[in-house]
Amino acid sequence: MRFPDGIEAQPEVLRTSAASVRGTLDHIAPLDEGAVVALVGIGASEHVARSAAPVWRRLGLRAFALSATELADAPGRVADVVVAMSESGRSTETVAALESTSGRRIAITNFADSPLAGLVDEVIALESGPDSPVYTTGYTATLQAIGLLGEHWAGRGSDWSALPDQAGRVIADARPLVDSVVQRFDEARIIDVVGSGASLTTAGEGALLLREAARALTAAHETHNYLHGPMEPLDPSVACVVVGAGRELRLAREVSDLGCCTLLVTTDTDVEGGDGLIPIRLPEPASSLARSVLEILPLQLLGWSLASRRGLRADGFRYHQDDIKLGSR
Repeated sequence: MRFPDGIEAQPEVLRTSAASVRGTLDHIAPLDEGAVVALVGIGASEHVARSAAPVWRRLGLRAFALSATELADAPGRVADVVVAMSESGRSTETVAALESTSGRRIAITNFADSPLAGLVDEVIALESGPDSPVYTTGYTATLQAIGLLGEHWAGRGSDWSALPDQAGRVIADARPLVDSVVQRFDEARIIDVVGSGASLTTAGEGALLLREAARALTAAHETHNYLHGPMEPLDPSVACVVVGAGRELRLAREVSDLGCCTLLVTTDTDVEGGDGLIPIRLPEPASSLARSVLEILPLQLLGWSLASRRGLRADGFRYHQDDIKLGSR
C-alpha cells in the first residue's frame, strides 16, 4: 500500500480492526492479581509501549515498557506477562526477546501465522490489512489494540466507537493546515517533535516517520525534558511540532516567538494561532491512547506533503537491512 493510501485507509481500518480485537479479547484470560506486565516492541511498536505503560498504570495495572533488545539482553522471567507488539510478526529483535523470556506471552500482530505468533500463548489479531512501508494502518491499529487490551484487563472500558469517524474528520481538517506550512518545514534544518504522557508515542513515531517518508532531520523530545536544555539551539531555522494540551500550549507559543514555524496538535479549543503558530485542533476522544491515534494523523499528512515536495514517493527505504525482519534477504 502506498503511504498516502495508508493515511486515507485508517478510518475504515480502525473500525474493522476494533471489531477483530474485541472478538479476540473475549478469549484473553484475566491477569492474575498483582501480575506485572512488560510491554515490548521495537521501532514504532516500542513508541506505543512507552506511552501505553503509564496509561495502563493509571488504570491500576502493574505495567512497564521495554525495548525488545532490552528484553533479549535479560533472559529469563522479567515479568509475569509479556505483551509483544509487531505488526508484521517478523521483527527479529522482538522474536528473539520472546524466545529468551518465560512466563505468559501474548502477541499483538497483524499476522496470526507469523514467527512471533508461533511463540506465544495467546494472539490478538489486528486484522488491519496491508500497510504502507512507512507505517500507517498498522501503527494506529496497534495503538487501538493496546488501549482496548489494557481497558479489558482493568475492567474499565471506554467507548472507542467514535474513533474512526473522528480520524476521518482530522485527516480532512488537518490537510490544508499542513499544506500551508510545508514550505517552511521543507526549509528547516531540523524538525523537533515534542509531547508528553500518552503523546510521547506521537513525538517518537512522528519524528521517525518524517525521517522515513521525507528524509528530514528530526528529533523527538519529552516536553519537560525539552525545557531543560534541548531548546538552546532554537532559532528560525528550526521547525517544531508540539503535541498536547498542557505545558505544550505555552511551549508552542514560546518556540513560535523564537521564530520557529510551529504546528500545535492539540485538543484545546481556545488556543489562538498567529504568525508561525498553526493549531490543529482535535476532537477529545474517550481514551488518551485513542487521542494518540488522532495525534499522529497530521504528522502523517506532513510526512507525505513534505515527501511530495521533495520528489519522494515514500514507498521504501534506501538503506535495506537484511537482519531486522525474519525472512528478509
